[in-house]
Amino acid sequence: MATIPKDEIKRKGFHLLTLIYVFGYWYLEKPVVVWGLAIAIFVVAMLEFLRFKVPACNNFFCKNFKGFYRPEEADKISGLIWTLLGALITALIFPNRYMVMASFLYLAFGDSVAALAGKSFGRHKSFAGKSVEGSIACFIACFIAGLFLFNWKFAFAGALIATIVESIPWKMNDNFWMQIINAGLLTLLSGVMIWAK
Repeated sequence: MATIPKDEIKRKGFHLLTLIYVFGYWYLEKPVVVWGLAIAIFVVAMLEFLRFKVPACNNFFCKNFKGFYRPEEADKISGLIWTLLGALITALIFPNRYMVMASFLYLAFGDSVAALAGKSFGRHKSFAGKSVEGSIACFIACFIAGLFLFNWKFAFAGALIATIVESIPWKMNDNFWMQIINAGLLTLLSGVMIWAK
């Protein structure tokens, strides 16, 4: 079993902050969540702007938030802004609260578990270059998360969709695309398959 780098654990732990807007989306009115995400994007964008314009600021963030920033993000936009933007677009486009919630949960748990399991136990590569073990872990995590929202058949189908989407090597940040694509595919699936418990 390989040792998981501490930076990867920090990054995936940070992924769990996605649960903030999961709970917000569940308990608050949609406009409140949309405005909250928009404000968060604005604040993060301003911090990123500062980071790029003031080298000392960039050094401060990269040094003190080591692990949250990937080494290649020292001179690029961080993944946080992509995650927030993906959540905002997902919440704006898709009307069904359950499909949106599932897409958020798949990102929070499925993507995180896939990376950690893949780095720990990954021995076999899939066609997309990701580990089969990580994909299996992603499927299990998404299936369990889905059971809180859907009947078991829809949860199974949703987990399968999320695992396929997660295994694609996206050129742009996967935290952005995963939420949108999963919510879209779940919405399409809900038109032909009963999802309610």
